[in-house]
Amino acid sequence: MSGSFLFPDRQEKGWDHGGPAPGETPRCHLDASTTVNPFPSPLLVARLRSALEDAGHYPDPAAGEALRAIGKRFSLSPACVAAGGGATLLLYALLGSGSFSRIVSFSPVFSEYLRAADVSGRSLLAVPPARRLSWEGEVGAGLVSLFGGRDLPWGIDWESLPQILAGDLVVLVNPVNPTGQEISRQEVLALFRRVSGSGGALLVDESFQDFLGNRSSVLEQAGEGPLYVLRSLTKITGLPGVRAGFLAGPEREARRLRERLGPWALGTVEQSLVLWTMEEERQRTGFGYRPEAKELLCSELFAAGWAVLPGEGPFVLASPNMGPRECREKVQKLRERGVRLRLASGFGLSGGEALLRLGFEALSRPGELLGQFWGRPGERAGAIHP
Repeated sequence: MSGSFLFPDRQEKGWDHGGPAPGETPRCHLDASTTVNPFPSPLLVARLRSALEDAGHYPDPAAGEALRAIGKRFSLSPACVAAGGGATLLLYALLGSGSFSRIVSFSPVFSEYLRAADVSGRSLLAVPPARRLSWEGEVGAGLVSLFGGRDLPWGIDWESLPQILAGDLVVLVNPVNPTGQEISRQEVLALFRRVSGSGGALLVDESFQDFLGNRSSVLEQAGEGPLYVLRSLTKITGLPGVRAGFLAGPEREARRLRERLGPWALGTVEQSLVLWTMEEERQRTGFGYRPEAKELLCSELFAAGWAVLPGEGPFVLASPNMGPRECREKVQKLRERGVRLRLASGFGLSGGEALLRLGFEALSRPGELLGQFWGRPGERAGAIHP
């Protein structure tokens, strides 16, 4: 089976994200479905508790100090930055701005890009993957049959971009979710020159760049022509319940975006989180994230006979070498027991129901995850503690 594009129908009511579905309790026994830092800083938590003491008063409606802190950290003019309640909110605001005639997105991609394009009345042209990515570990006959070989045909190829038209917005997520494929800074900038040379704009979603130490980020070039960069601040801090993110781009468009978001786009707690994350010390300490947790998860999966695509970022794409139906049923049964896993089908590619995108508590509790998956819930080996 090829990597054909297969987004869920927009009328489908199924939940294709990590975390709780609408109406579901946010707490569960073990949540391996989300991609946030499993080691949030106790110093940040204490700071946000302190910020609540000021929550009885309105915050700065323009979040001026927060915008200046972002600008200083990334050598940007604050006028080129818009901040709001999470990266998803900002992508909806950008795609709904009326600035673009068509959305062109490399797949696989976060499904909210399709929905945001739909809401904005824009068409979305999906660019199917054209490269094969190598599995590690045990690759069963079922996976070989499902994907037509011993590799995964989900690798994006920026050279396969179709003709770009004036007014297009091209979307690139770097590193790619859920494969972890990373595109170098030089390659991203080359892609931008190609897109802008045809009259289009490029949006680079860097929600996971903090986990890479910003090594392939183009954030400091945002706004130099029609280059937009989207960042999430709740993934690296490990606090997805505090919604904060920002988007940098051309000054005129950033101003329009701030106007669309209106006053108080960031609350008191969110502005405090932004200021904390922009302090230089955070960049030196890596926000407490521990890459060895991912290495331990991969080794545990290898030992259990899984196929693994480690990639980059705070997640692992893996397969227990089950068929799509069996894997889907297993995930549903575990959810009923308070264990959340995320199928990769929500990223728009066929065959995703045989794959799991593992993050969050899978990184910090890999032994327990595998114990739950194979029906041995008492197993707690291989945990990494903050």
